[in-house]
Amino acid sequence: MFTFKRKMKKLFFGIVALSALFSLTNCSDDDGYTANPSGEIPNIVETAVEVDLLDSLVAALMKADEESSTNLVQTLSGAGPFTVFAPTNDAFAALLESLPGYSSLEDFDTDTEKRLLAQILSYHVLPTAVSSSMIQEGMTAETVQGGELTFSLAGGVRISDATSEDARVITPDVLTSNGIVHIIDKVLVPQEVLDVLLPQNTIVDIAVATEDVSILRDAVIKTFLADTLNGDGPFTVFAPTNAAFLALLDALGNNYNGLDDFDTSEELDLLKNILLYHVIPAEVKSTDLTAGEVATAFADNTIEIIASGDGFVIGDASEVDATIEAADIIASNGVIHLIDKVLLPQSALDFFSN
Repeated sequence: MFTFKRKMKKLFFGIVALSALFSLTNCSDDDGYTANPSGEIPNIVETAVEVDLLDSLVAALMKADEESSTNLVQTLSGAGPFTVFAPTNDAFAALLESLPGYSSLEDFDTDTEKRLLAQILSYHVLPTAVSSSMIQEGMTAETVQGGELTFSLAGGVRISDATSEDARVITPDVLTSNGIVHIIDKVLVPQEVLDVLLPQNTIVDIAVATEDVSILRDAVIKTFLADTLNGDGPFTVFAPTNAAFLALLDALGNNYNGLDDFDTSEELDLLKNILLYHVIPAEVKSTDLTAGEVATAFADNTIEIIASGDGFVIGDASEVDATIEAADIIASNGVIHLIDKVLLPQSALDFFSN
């Protein structure tokens, strides 16, 4: 552990040194805070590296900066001044424990997730130096991320974010060469990130609100599957778009011009089984997909995940595969992937061919 931390510090200081070279030309003495490459007074990122309590913050900065459009280390090594509300290791551990599917910062492994992490981190940064003595009851401040923080002084400095729990400043006014750090006991989360990482809407709620899957929504209601897909799950739904359903109806000919033509008990059972064939009884994000057969909620029927180029397509009992048009729409009880084709089990092909 000691060796790992020492290697991390060496790597991080290397990044900081490069960042300082880029930021020197932008330094200014007007506000009393200047980047100091001599190391006499550490800047914000150097301070974070040196404080054991902030190891997770350092790891989060490095993870977010893996995404090409993010450059938090260089930014926070610049002239500033900045105010950073720095969550402790315990604060990050509590956040990860509250997030389904995230047991460590390494689970932020897609570019989208790294950008979410960058949003969280920049939500902790004010583009000016604010000491604890400057904070007043009810004060608000806009962060670098664009969201607002609200402050209160009940029992010390407290900070409200988009969640129902405030953060508490446990160590105020750590002065650095380019700003001020206040150490806090909770990770602050903006509303935009909260909606993605802790969604409140179920799969059915999302289907109801998404016009492009309105036919799927109507089919779910018609076959009485809404209660199932409103359940705890987790589920993965490969959701055919309206265009996919219309293509199927067109291929079936005049006998099926819409969902209303599924009107016998046999046809309703068929429609229900087709829908269940699009459901995996587990949460499978796009990053979890691997080639092979996967069991569906339609008993004894599998779909096939097929590697194609840099991604995957979905195979059914027909000869035409489905392409994922939009991946990882996160619901409170699972995940939705929009696809461009209705998946058909063998029983459906047999029924329509008669």
